[in-house]
Amino acid sequence: MALSKLLSLRSTPPTKPLLCLEVNPPRGTEIEGVYNRLEGKLEGIDFFNVTDSALARMRLAALPFAASLKQRFGIEPVVNISCRDRNLIAMQGDLLAAWMQGVRSVVALTGDAVSIGDMPNAKGVFEVNSVGLLNVIATLNRGTDLANNELKGKTDFCPGVVVNPNARNPAAEIKRLRKKKEAGAVEYALSQPVFDLEAAREFLSAAKEVGVPIFLGLLAFKKASAARSVAQHVPGIRISPQVEEAIEGRANDDLSEFFLQYCLEIAAGTRELVCGFHVVSGTTPQLGIKLAQRLATYISSLDSSVT
Repeated sequence: MALSKLLSLRSTPPTKPLLCLEVNPPRGTEIEGVYNRLEGKLEGIDFFNVTDSALARMRLAALPFAASLKQRFGIEPVVNISCRDRNLIAMQGDLLAAWMQGVRSVVALTGDAVSIGDMPNAKGVFEVNSVGLLNVIATLNRGTDLANNELKGKTDFCPGVVVNPNARNPAAEIKRLRKKKEAGAVEYALSQPVFDLEAAREFLSAAKEVGVPIFLGLLAFKKASAARSVAQHVPGIRISPQVEEAIEGRANDDLSEFFLQYCLEIAAGTRELVCGFHVVSGTTPQLGIKLAQRLATYISSLDSSVT
């Protein structure tokens, strides 16, 4: 079922939160390892979110990988498209190829700066930003290209964006979300992972006025050092002082369980403000799958008559 159809269920209670699992393409052509990691562990997962060389680190191209995931598991992929690596010609061609391969939903991203990746001498394209990419998607959905040539077979993408509840200026972030919605009929937003329940609730409450359903990002860590590194080096992620204090001195096994439980607490505390949850896998995909399984169990336990 396409993402746009699932999101339309939000207007017809009863319903439950949807669940999206981030899957990073491999760094190479060996994909069986990814398949094996996912096999038999996807009950309750509504969508995959397939990243596009996130953090400017080269990986197998997102679009064919997403199509292979859909063929293998029958789960709808949400595919990230970055402006960093494509000019407008390549962008349109890739979007048409994605549609031809059965991809129906794309997330428009400006893209991480190449300077934060492992190939800092590469050149970023950035011919447009995410708002410009949304205009490209809207144009293809209308049946023409950017030169106003009629397409022989148009697209009908369900476009999404990203949003950051951790923004230093929440009002400005909500304004950007509204601008994105106006640019391309945005149907959903995936958020950065959050580590502060009250701050997340405050942001989500304020963002409701924009009318874009949000999948709240959740991320678990194995090591305290990994959590600190992400907070320091990954744009848009902050960890609250309370969480920093709670993880200090914990053994790794205990730390993983702490984050799994903490993510469930955030889910329970925000579920009436979101359309679902987006499990960010990061560098620990096995832990991401474990978190997704915990969330799936939590969601299945909810009374579907209560939103």
